[in-house]
Amino acid sequence: MRHFEFSSDEARRPLFEKINPVAYLILIVSILIFGWGIKTDPKRAWAIFHVNLLFFLGIAQGSAVFYALVKVTKGYWSIPILRIIPFGILLLPAISILFFIEWIFAGKIIFPYFDHQQIEHHRYGWLSPTFVFARDAIVLIIMNILSLRLVSLSLATDNIKIPFLPSSHLPLPEIRKKIDFLSKILIVFFIAGYTLFGWDQAMYLDPHWYSTIFGARFFITMHISYLATLAIISSILMLKNDFAHKVGKKYLTNVGTLLFGFCIFWSYLFYAELVVIYMGNIPEFTHWYVDRIYSSWSPVFWIQVFFVFIIPFLTLLHIPIKTDPKALSFIALVVLVGLFVRTYDVAYFEIVKPEKPLFGFLEIGVTLGFISFAYILSKFYLIKVPRYPIYEAENF
Repeated sequence: MRHFEFSSDEARRPLFEKINPVAYLILIVSILIFGWGIKTDPKRAWAIFHVNLLFFLGIAQGSAVFYALVKVTKGYWSIPILRIIPFGILLLPAISILFFIEWIFAGKIIFPYFDHQQIEHHRYGWLSPTFVFARDAIVLIIMNILSLRLVSLSLATDNIKIPFLPSSHLPLPEIRKKIDFLSKILIVFFIAGYTLFGWDQAMYLDPHWYSTIFGARFFITMHISYLATLAIISSILMLKNDFAHKVGKKYLTNVGTLLFGFCIFWSYLFYAELVVIYMGNIPEFTHWYVDRIYSSWSPVFWIQVFFVFIIPFLTLLHIPIKTDPKALSFIALVVLVGLFVRTYDVAYFEIVKPEKPLFGFLEIGVTLGFISFAYILSKFYLIKVPRYPIYEAENF
């Protein structure tokens, strides 16, 4: 075992216990609010629904992608939280199903592809609704298969069975080889697949604008949203005396450093896209930024910069902040809010096209429902898995 020692009994104890029943109540109320919104203002209801789908997809998909990253990079520091890393894996198929439901019942409301008059003639074929949703469905199906298989193989090393996850009875050396192989494949498909998915589900909500950097910004935003959530969960664990004593608070430095690094990379992509478009000064490109910066949406635009770049830059450079669970969890929450505002700015603005930002009873209700849904599925996974890995701690 590397970095720390534990007994078999310690390893098999779960880190979390029951799901707070209030989450179920919030979810039910949210569904009722969403149903009311569909009847009274379907465009607003489906717009905030789409915003939350895009945002929580990142948290769900990151659960498998980050596990793949630590395996490929031999991140031994992650061994104490190896079972916690895939916390949102059960959320991934659920969000994917919701995407299919949205495409069936609200495709004409959300996406401009259905109106050929809004699409330039040379994009008719590429933005055909059938072609768009077919290729995005393929991306989701492939990513679900790879992600669920990878996490199930990891759990199989300690003979752990989780409902809704496929089980494996292969010999341990073969499982280890498959984990290494699938980890590499998953990262490649994550970058390629979600670049395409981001174009279709977010960028082409304005069919007259495109950015060559948008795909990278999309999947990096997904990954940071996962890292920020992982930082919050890890901070909560560090407030538990037994976990903090066994692992040590220095471990949080790694999570905080990763969050800081990817926030800086996100900011670099943000600046690269903005400065190139402004220097080009081509109306086909600049209108996307002009409509947001020089309007009542300006605060929304700059909040994401302040929350995702300035605050992490000024705080996460300092090790004492990164090793403080309360400080790190607060900064991670700020980053999550900034990334949600980014998604809201990209999607909600284009779907509803309001003169000023709208975030009323309907938007708050639907968003709280998604938070509860993600909490329920993530907690369900966390109360089923043991505290530490046994086989992978010895054979990482």
